[in-house]
Amino acid sequence: MQDSLSQLQDAFTAFGDRLGDTKLLPLTVALLLHLLSLLVRSGVWCGILRAAFPDRRVEFRAATWAYLAGCGANAVAPFRSGDLVRIYSLRRRLPDASVATIVSTLVAETMFGVVVVAGMVAATIGLGWLPPIVHLPDARAFEFSLYARHWMLVATVAGVILITVGVLAEWAAHHLRGLWTRFSAGMRILRSPGQFARVVAAPQLVDWALRVGVAYALLLAFGIPAALRYALLVVVVVIDSVSTALPFTPGGIGAQQGLLVFALGGSATSTQVLAFSIGAQAVITVFNAMLGLVAIFALFGHFGIHRIRRDAHAAS
Repeated sequence: MQDSLSQLQDAFTAFGDRLGDTKLLPLTVALLLHLLSLLVRSGVWCGILRAAFPDRRVEFRAATWAYLAGCGANAVAPFRSGDLVRIYSLRRRLPDASVATIVSTLVAETMFGVVVVAGMVAATIGLGWLPPIVHLPDARAFEFSLYARHWMLVATVAGVILITVGVLAEWAAHHLRGLWTRFSAGMRILRSPGQFARVVAAPQLVDWALRVGVAYALLLAFGIPAALRYALLVVVVVIDSVSTALPFTPGGIGAQQGLLVFALGGSATSTQVLAFSIGAQAVITVFNAMLGLVAIFALFGHFGIHRIRRDAHAAS
């Protein structure tokens, strides 16, 4: 932990030293591509919601504002609590909508993304772009280095969790049929392969291509050699994937810095990579937070994000 905090401090120092070298044109392009990516993702979620609530009118605008509000909350709060804000925001526009159904739409939304990330990880490993995973304990990314050093314990805990979830799901299927029915409604789009491919898979492939474009532009903006392999590595280990899977800090800060130095060690010096990691994360975090504030004002008429989070926790 001490090493990780020290490295994080070094990252902020490196970013401050290199702030004046940031190129504004590629940075602007990165933000525009990121905004387009968020709109594509919100469109995917809207399509899943429409399949889950076929008898209700789900407006794209309402789903988009709710999605952006959740992104803004996730930018400043750990443990993906922005998802609660997203659920609560949507329920304001869909009164009496089942929370279980809305939660299951989030699951349906991420399923194809998991496949895409797994494919990118396999591709980067197969092409020799990703450093050997056995070196991960030395990456000084406090979350994942801890996992790697105690992989047997992590595997055991994960196995116990999976078994427990399976048992609970089986129990729920027999004893909580009403809840199970509402939950399965959010996964309704999975039962129609054609609709899933059109509404979820195809747009998400576009979204992941946009994320790679964001990473490529950010590399250019912060003076890191820009290449497809490095952009893919940034997406795999930073942008909404590995380091943000279970963030103990807002946006996965800390884990991102160590993982980027681990993954991009051959492309630039550690100082350059650390400056890039802090700069890129700061830009995306601030941008998401600003979008979230705009979305919250559009939905609620005020900027009280803490009040909304409190109400969302109470409603859940």
